[in-house]
Amino acid sequence: MKTGSGFEKDLNKQKGLLDKSGSRPRVAMVYSACHRSGGVERVLVETANHLAGHGFSPTVYASRYGSSDDLDPRVQRRKVALGGFPLGLGLPLFQRQVSRKIADAGHDVIAGFGVQAPAESVLWVQSVHAAWWEQCMQRRKGRMRWMQLANPFHRVILGMERAMFAERRYRRVVALTNKVRDDLGRFYGVPSADVDILPNGYSPAEFNLGLRDRFRMQIRKRLGIPADAWVVLFVANEWERKGLQPLMEALCRWRKQAVHLVAAGRLPEKRMKQLELRYGLKGRFHFVGGREPVNTWFGMADAFALPTLYEAWGMVIVEALASGLPVLTSVSAGAAVAVRHTHNGILLQDPASASEILAGLLRLRRCIQTSPEQISASVSEYEWSRLLGRYEEIIWRAI
Repeated sequence: MKTGSGFEKDLNKQKGLLDKSGSRPRVAMVYSACHRSGGVERVLVETANHLAGHGFSPTVYASRYGSSDDLDPRVQRRKVALGGFPLGLGLPLFQRQVSRKIADAGHDVIAGFGVQAPAESVLWVQSVHAAWWEQCMQRRKGRMRWMQLANPFHRVILGMERAMFAERRYRRVVALTNKVRDDLGRFYGVPSADVDILPNGYSPAEFNLGLRDRFRMQIRKRLGIPADAWVVLFVANEWERKGLQPLMEALCRWRKQAVHLVAAGRLPEKRMKQLELRYGLKGRFHFVGGREPVNTWFGMADAFALPTLYEAWGMVIVEALASGLPVLTSVSAGAAVAVRHTHNGILLQDPASASEILAGLLRLRRCIQTSPEQISASVSEYEWSRLLGRYEEIIWRAI
C-alpha cells in the first residue's frame, strides 16, 4: 500500500478524476442486519450514512433492516435471505447469496462488517471470535463447557473466520484496536501490514448531556424508580459474556434500597426474572428489553456498568461517557482506552468477581468527582464525524 505524500497525490488525483466525471464510487456494504438496535448493526448504519453524504454511492446488503428512517435516502437497500436457519447456520448461505448479488452489480469496492462478507472485502473487524472462544474455554467447566462445545454457532463462525483470515480472502483489514490486530495475527497469521486501526465512535446528536433533562424523571416515574435513587445502567444483547450476572450479585451484596439496576437489550426475559429472584433484587432490578432507543436509558441513569469478559470495542462504553455517565468496565474491553481510571470511570481487572464489581461501584459513586461536562468532553475524539473521515481514506485506497 502506498503511503506518504506520493500516495496522497495519487489519491487526490483519483478523487479529482471522479469529481470531473460526475460519478460516485459504488460501495457494497455487507452485514446480516442493518438497524440501530445492535452494535455492529449501528456501525453499518453510521458508516453508510456518512459515505452517502461524502461523495460515495453506498448499497447495503442485509437480511434485516430497522426503521425506514435509519438510513439516508441516498443509501440503497438490498435484501438477502438468511434462510431461516438458527444458531448462525444461515450465515454461509448469506455469504454465498450476497457474493452472487454483488458480482452482478459491479461495485467499485466491498465494505464488510463481519466474516459473512464476500471475499475481497475491506473488512472492519468488530470482534475476533477465536479470542472470545479461548477465554470461554478457560473459564467454563463441566456441563457449561460441554454445552458450549456442542453449540454449532461457534463452529460456523470459527470456520468462516479461519477461511477469511487464514486464507487471506480479504482485500484489507480494519481492526478496532491494536489488541484486535494482534489477535488476528496470533490466531490466523494476518500480517500487521494488512491492518489499519480504527475504533468505533458515537453520534453526539444521540448521546449528549441533554438526555438527562429529556428522560430522567419521565423514565424513572414509568419504572417506579425514586427520583433520588442511584441508578446503574447495563446495556447489551448478551447477558453472560457481558457480565450481567456478577453485576447483579454485586448489587445483591449492596443492600441499600436506593440503588437500582436497569438492564436494556435483547435479553431473555425468562432468564432475567430467574436472576432477579435468585439475587433478591425485586423492586431494584428493572429489565426494559431492547425496543426503545438506547439513548433513552442513558438519560435516566447515574452510572453505566459493563463488566465484560471479552469486548473487542464496546460502543456503549463511549456512548455512556458522551452522555456524561461515569463508567465501570473491564480492562479487556477495547473501549477501556477511553476510560481514565478514577477520573471518568473505574476499570476492573477481574470482571467475573462480584466482590471487585461491588468495590468498583462503591468507588464509582463515592470517588468520581469529575463533572458530567468533563466526562462527556473526554471522548470527543471518538465522534463519528472524526473517525469516518479516516474510514473514507481506507475505502479510497481499496478502489
